[in-house]
Amino acid sequence: MRTWEQVKRGLLLPLRYPPLLVFSIGYAALLYAAGMLAGFLEVRNPYWVLSVGGLLLLSPIYHALLLPAIAFALQEERIDWRTVLGETQNLFLPLFFGEVVVGCAVFAGALLLLIPGIYFGMRLVYYKQVIVLERVSTVTAFQKSLRVTRDWRTTTWLFLGLAALYGCAVGLDALLISFAPPLGIHVGTVVGTGLLLTWMNVLVTASYLNRSTSEIEAS
Repeated sequence: MRTWEQVKRGLLLPLRYPPLLVFSIGYAALLYAAGMLAGFLEVRNPYWVLSVGGLLLLSPIYHALLLPAIAFALQEERIDWRTVLGETQNLFLPLFFGEVVVGCAVFAGALLLLIPGIYFGMRLVYYKQVIVLERVSTVTAFQKSLRVTRDWRTTTWLFLGLAALYGCAVGLDALLISFAPPLGIHVGTVVGTGLLLTWMNVLVTASYLNRSTSEIEAS
């Protein structure tokens, strides 16, 4: 499949499978609400942990449900929601530990002039896909992500794709703040974030599936 066809297919996937987008919008709404509540409170108030705690607790559940559904959709198979829901509990802890470790690594790297944070983030970019799609431990997922991302050309293209999506999100936020009424800003931010999250996960999952296939064929 040509590159443009792959990109087009990925962009249209949330429209072809609306539950993916609806689920992402719901997740974005919960995080946005937690962030808004924490933002209205003083930093000394313990409720500021709502945004961070919400991410750490909701992200594993979100990705445990979304990523296998995306994999089914990319392979043009019917999404087996019963199987997806049945595995969520077993995937929570590995994804939770991964979220903590990667978040700390990226944050520490970002403190060192940003570039190390990007490097750590891209080298470990596939750990969620490995955990969810291959049912392995967090450490094994880190090891495979590090091994697969040694191909710097493909990793660079993935980084550019993710950066382009972030750029579109920043542009949308600027437009909303400049022209939309207050309610429109909130709704637009939540819907835009949900769409961004869906596209990002589609991009990373599609890239991981392609790399895994290539790795198997090479061996």
